[in-house]
Amino acid sequence: MRILMLTYNMAGIGGNFIRVHSLAKSLVHLGYKITLLASRRFPGMKRIEEEVSGVRIIQMADCMPERVRHGGLSPIDVFGRLEHVRRVRYDLVHGFDHRPAVSIPALFARRQWHIPYVADWADLWGRGGIGEERRGIVGKTLAHADHYWEQSVHRRADAATVVSPHLAERVKEMGIPDEYIHLVQVGANVDVIRPLPKIAMRRKYSLPESAPIIVHIGFAPFDVPLLAATFIALARCNPQVMLVLSGASFPSLDKAIESAGLAGRIKHLGVVPYERLGEVLACGDVMILPYSRSSLNLARYPNRIGDYLAAGRPIATNRTGDPGILVESEKIGIAEDDNPETFAEAIQKLLSDPALCDEMGRRARQLAETRLSWQAIARQLDDLYQGLGRKFNAH
Repeated sequence: MRILMLTYNMAGIGGNFIRVHSLAKSLVHLGYKITLLASRRFPGMKRIEEEVSGVRIIQMADCMPERVRHGGLSPIDVFGRLEHVRRVRYDLVHGFDHRPAVSIPALFARRQWHIPYVADWADLWGRGGIGEERRGIVGKTLAHADHYWEQSVHRRADAATVVSPHLAERVKEMGIPDEYIHLVQVGANVDVIRPLPKIAMRRKYSLPESAPIIVHIGFAPFDVPLLAATFIALARCNPQVMLVLSGASFPSLDKAIESAGLAGRIKHLGVVPYERLGEVLACGDVMILPYSRSSLNLARYPNRIGDYLAAGRPIATNRTGDPGILVESEKIGIAEDDNPETFAEAIQKLLSDPALCDEMGRRARQLAETRLSWQAIARQLDDLYQGLGRKFNAH
């Protein structure tokens, strides 16, 4: 079966791209032929086509600004994708989220070739979600557009994959039958991220060998205030602790840490290539996922959970949504209320017990290699794809 997958993120970067490519390369092992359309990483007027881990990845010509490309909003990219699906027939199209660069060509392919369209929902973009974080006239306009379009797209789809039970309930309310709603949570890339020697990695990144270190990775800004307040509280009870960051820079975090006199206790390694991310994670004793209680967080499921699991390190998070449930039920870390003081106390308690950290890390890695590997999660899609194929062929 030939599958077309679409992501709104730029090739090689962003949580949505990692989710799509991780599933795609795992489906290749099941015998599927996967083409992935991703937004262009760097502006240019020449189409780029490459094969990565068995997945054919195409970036259309596009000269729009990075923010427009990475958000799936480029009309140039949309046109290029439409031209591709007009010429090439697939057996099924799987679009990841609703942004124009994904949903417009996906809906066109569905109508043009009479093939099933599966819509993935991994973030709540509109009302009660990311839209609440947007400011200004442009931001509010985009928030309203996101709310309308994500509802419309999922109503038109033939099936849905969702990252959380919260989003599954929203899809059910739109009238999609239960048998065509699949929970596809975040998996672990165990072939890319592996447990590595802590001391060797700290030397490589010029970090103190004996200091307690917590690691935070990611690009989403939603829980930065909780991260800042928790680290400040943690530093009060542990004068040696360090925070290592990889991913986006957050000026509000830097300002809060500096105001607390802790600028020397934080190290930002910037955007590290995904294939080297395991080295950064290996530097830490505990992986931190601040996750304050909000409708946005109840709906989503950050990709970094899978990376933390693959690294074989314990996770410190909050009792919000699925991540907290996973951490507590599998005994792979601690989940605490989203109060900075109590959260910091729980992290310090974990840091003070290296044997427990090691035990939780081993359990995390075992989970990553089994039930939550991307390979295991991809197998869940096999039945969905085959069932949709039979349904459409019958018509």
